[in-house]
Amino acid sequence: MPSKTDSTPQTSSATSHSTPAYLVCSSIMKDGHASLEPYFQAVQPLLKKAGAELLVAGDSGQVLTLLEGIWPNKNAKFTLFKFSSMEALKNFWFSPEYQAVKHLRTQAIPPNFTFMVSAFDAESYQPH
Repeated sequence: MPSKTDSTPQTSSATSHSTPAYLVCSSIMKDGHASLEPYFQAVQPLLKKAGAELLVAGDSGQVLTLLEGIWPNKNAKFTLFKFSSMEALKNFWFSPEYQAVKHLRTQAIPPNFTFMVSAFDAESYQPH
């Protein structure tokens, strides 16, 4: 254990490479859209391998209430995944395996938007 006068920097479990990252998605789910079952079957093992955690599932029964801003399509649903890091998220998204099955989703339900965002260390956050 370092002494109080030890000037060696201490590492934290919340270093940039281990800061969680989120995959934020919205797709247009019109009534009668094609089945997503082939996509789910193909993507589940890839998500598991990437250590992704599904936090919000945008299914056709989802209740979404807009409080501010503009939500341009009433049929758009929201999905949120958590990854252990931005690197893990990018490795999943840009992998040849995911790119090979992504069309099973986008052809059935067109994307409204999809983006990646990193989390932050709440303990060291300094508002500007």
